Amino acid sequence: MHMLTEKQTLSFKLMISLGIVHQLTDAWLSKALEPCGLNQSQFNLLNHFSHQPEREQTISQLAQVMQMNQPGLTKVVNKLADQGLVDVRKDDADGRKKWIKINEEGLSKVQAAFMRFLPVMDQCFDQWDCEDMRQMLQHTDTLKDWLDTHRDLS
Repeated sequence: MHMLTEKQTLSFKLMISLGIVHQLTDAWLSKALEPCGLNQSQFNLLNHFSHQPEREQTISQLAQVMQMNQPGLTKVVNKLADQGLVDVRKDDADGRKKWIKINEEGLSKVQAAFMRFLPVMDQCFDQWDCEDMRQMLQHTDTLKDWLDTHRDLS
């Protein structure tokens, strides 16, 4: 059997740890979103739009960015539109194409969700100093950027 290098062993441990963190935060987020009337896919889409509220995107653009299939994303968009949280505009040139954009109600909803998370996040990071948090964020951003750039690798 091939012996792993120390770096390979640490890589495995890091990925396993990140997977566990993902599962735990996923479960927490699902519970935290229930009172807001949102599921994670809906929240993630609103959060995506909230960073650039003036931006419009098509279903196919959103499906690629959100890493969802188009039928699944269409269902999420329709639910958010039914709740009055996003605006859907038909393309002038191609009636089949729709442009999606967050509206003021959607921005308020995502902001309210974040405010609900705040007490738990304060508890979670209570023992961390700001420098530890900055370093962690720097490392996770580096990993996020690499993974984002290499989405097609298997």
